[in-house]
Amino acid sequence: MSRKITVNPMSRVEGDLKIKIEIADGVVKDAMASGVMFRGFEKILKNHFPEDGLVYTPRICGICSISHSIAAASALGAVSAEFTPSASGQYAKNISHATENAMSHITQFYLYFAPDLLNRKYKDLADYRVLVRRFAPLQGESVVRIMEERKRFLEILGLIVGKWPHTLAIQPGGVTRSLGSSEIFRIKGILASFTSLVEKVLLGMPLREYLEMETRADLESAFSGDGAADLGLFCRVAGEAGLMRMGSGPGRFLSAGAFPRSDGSLYIPSGYWDGERLAELEVEGITESIRYSFFTAPEGSSSPFDDASEPRWDKPGAYSWAKSPRYKGLVVEVGALARQVISGDPLIRELHSEYGSTVFTRVFARLHEAVKLLHEMGSWIELLDPEENYYKKNVVRENGAGFGITEAARGFLGHWLSVENGRIRNYQVITPTAWNCSPRDDKGRPGALEQSLMETAVEDEDNPVEVDHVIRSYDPCLVCTVH
Repeated sequence: MSRKITVNPMSRVEGDLKIKIEIADGVVKDAMASGVMFRGFEKILKNHFPEDGLVYTPRICGICSISHSIAAASALGAVSAEFTPSASGQYAKNISHATENAMSHITQFYLYFAPDLLNRKYKDLADYRVLVRRFAPLQGESVVRIMEERKRFLEILGLIVGKWPHTLAIQPGGVTRSLGSSEIFRIKGILASFTSLVEKVLLGMPLREYLEMETRADLESAFSGDGAADLGLFCRVAGEAGLMRMGSGPGRFLSAGAFPRSDGSLYIPSGYWDGERLAELEVEGITESIRYSFFTAPEGSSSPFDDASEPRWDKPGAYSWAKSPRYKGLVVEVGALARQVISGDPLIRELHSEYGSTVFTRVFARLHEAVKLLHEMGSWIELLDPEENYYKKNVVRENGAGFGITEAARGFLGHWLSVENGRIRNYQVITPTAWNCSPRDDKGRPGALEQSLMETAVEDEDNPVEVDHVIRSYDPCLVCTVH
């Protein structure tokens, strides 16, 4: 006999996520992920001036606001006459973007994911008391220390872009405010303070020492024994709790690339991983399906440039306000794990080779990437020139089309912009959670999260914590997804 369970809304995720699962013989046999709100940003933007995208789209989300600003600025730059961005302005954008992403990764672990490790299912684990002491919601010693220092870490965004979220400072040609020597010095101090806490609480070792690890053996050696810091504790508990192989994803990854350097390269490269090999990203291969979404359109699947969908809340068979992005018709996974596999990070590549895309590898990759970003931010700060103008003006064409893509904390983010007679004709946004938590597409294929939930073993149907682990390993943000 099967049992159907509906959770609406799902707690400890951003926005309103509805999950329906069917369990039979202790295994999830079907899963449906639904975005249950309509917000209409894409409709609002039509007929506005192109520059208004910089005002409206950051308000899609209060967590990855800067990522939306960067994607919107890139799209606006793509429909502008040729111009040369400010080098220091670009590195200031990178620092702001990395601050937001690293902060999101670390916050998600301590506030959203870790509380599930305190579930009654794990009360007999050897480390259970340690888990409670460190990760108890809003009270655990690690949680309190991280959240206190997080407030100061946010000051970096105040210094560079004025406020967070929803800044107006990020532009195609840089940022609107140049930094003096004293402000650069303050940013260095804030970064050093936050990094020091991460070394003590999360890593239990210096940042550089951690980043020298390249194999699973290195990891096991560094985190062996009692008294490991939080990342080591998580690795040990993940093994005992079965998270290493729980929630297998589709096995295909996509990265938009992020953090441009002055030589035109990207710190995080773009690309597509088909499960065995890496290929270049082909943006024209991106389409959206609305077969099971609350939208109607002449075609069941279309390019973001050609979207003609209209909302219809009573559409028969639909179950989500999220659309279904696909890459060359395939379901892909996006996020920190995708980025680090595509980047060729040796430690993440080895862990992925051993375990695949699972609860453990997604969560570990997120924390691993946060550490790497903190390290890289130090290099970018050294490239800021207090004598340079951080903003270069761009002139938007009266007619044209372009896109801006980047990597938000949760994964691939794209803005597609079409301008006609100086006004926005069409604006389309594809968010990371749309990729990961989409409904089924026009061919009936479940999205990445839906696939990961299927065949997940559930020990106690009255306490399906395994389902919680899988969902939160994707760090869903439905606020972005139902834009």
